[in-house]
Amino acid sequence: MSKRKVVHSEGRAIIAKVFHFLQEEYNFMKVNNSDKCDLSPLANVLKRTAEATGVSERTVTRILKEEKELPSPSSKFTSPMKKRRKRDSKFMLDNMHREVIRTTIQNFHISHKQVPTLAKLQSVLREKIGFDGCLSTLRSLLIEMGYKWKKIDNNRKSLQERHEIQLWRFNFLKKINQYRSEGRHIVYTDETYVLTSHVRQNTWCLKSKDPTKKDTSFSKKLSTGSRFIIVHAGNSSGFIKDASLVYKAASTTGDYHSNMNFDNYVKWLNEKLLPNIPEKSVIVMDNASYHNTRSSKIPTSNSCKSDMKKWLMENNIPFDERSRNIELYDLIKKNKERFVTYKIDEIIKSKGCEILRLPPYHPELNAIETQVTKSGLVVVPEPGL
Repeated sequence: MSKRKVVHSEGRAIIAKVFHFLQEEYNFMKVNNSDKCDLSPLANVLKRTAEATGVSERTVTRILKEEKELPSPSSKFTSPMKKRRKRDSKFMLDNMHREVIRTTIQNFHISHKQVPTLAKLQSVLREKIGFDGCLSTLRSLLIEMGYKWKKIDNNRKSLQERHEIQLWRFNFLKKINQYRSEGRHIVYTDETYVLTSHVRQNTWCLKSKDPTKKDTSFSKKLSTGSRFIIVHAGNSSGFIKDASLVYKAASTTGDYHSNMNFDNYVKWLNEKLLPNIPEKSVIVMDNASYHNTRSSKIPTSNSCKSDMKKWLMENNIPFDERSRNIELYDLIKKNKERFVTYKIDEIIKSKGCEILRLPPYHPELNAIETQVTKSGLVVVPEPGL
């Protein structure tokens, strides 16, 4: 069956005008037909309109019906594409699923000794996390996560992490080894959530002997129940005493990080964590947005010239007073990394402690991910950014 051609608003307006023109032509001929000529070929205006415009009679009928429903004669036809519901984004994957993607790529290289092509990844991820995106969607997701295509020695292509991600991981491991050799107290922190009606995705069920019948199995509730946010910290001895924070979230949808903000996190730091750890401790945390609230605003390319000059002067960066905005911003862009500071860092350092941020999508470097409580509950938080 051929796909129906979409007639846009301008085309539908023209078809309607052709119909009315031919109708008026027929009516005029009918009234002034003094010599009684045969007007039957002109009578079927609907058919003539369809032949003249190259569409079906059904389409002409539909357009005329739509014209009658317009608010006024001067109203325009609307584009049919505007009425269509946009397809849901395939990027609504939480951080745990993203970590599964990263681990899968590593296993292709390390365990299976294979090149992780998009088709192979799509097949594995469809089974592991139910990924239903196309190859183009998967490619965009991998680029967003820091991967790129790169030629290898045999002229085939392989997925590899960007240099800055590799360097971040290298620096993290180097720094934490230094802190350990100094005998520093290392504290791992993270946030996660639990749903009150949470159940596992899989279960044991009795396999049916009759191939025509389904296996007997349980069903889970559609409602996820309430969501509770859990914030905690731990070290080599277990969870930090009196450092836990549990509260009911306002929403049960989306990434759980949206239920935490900068103010709540600072309150937890000041009241729960920092009073219960020794001085000179090293606090390991991920890169959630509320961990990276900047202390001062850095001018952007859209900032006014006076703000750019003020920032450059405050940071003792020489510039020409006659410079234009684009030149000033180029100076800011080249130097801003040296002056980026975060409010969380200042709070932690004021208490005599240090902060160490995890590389993006590396929860396996955060020891609290597999901490076990005395009750035997395994807490496996969603990986941080």
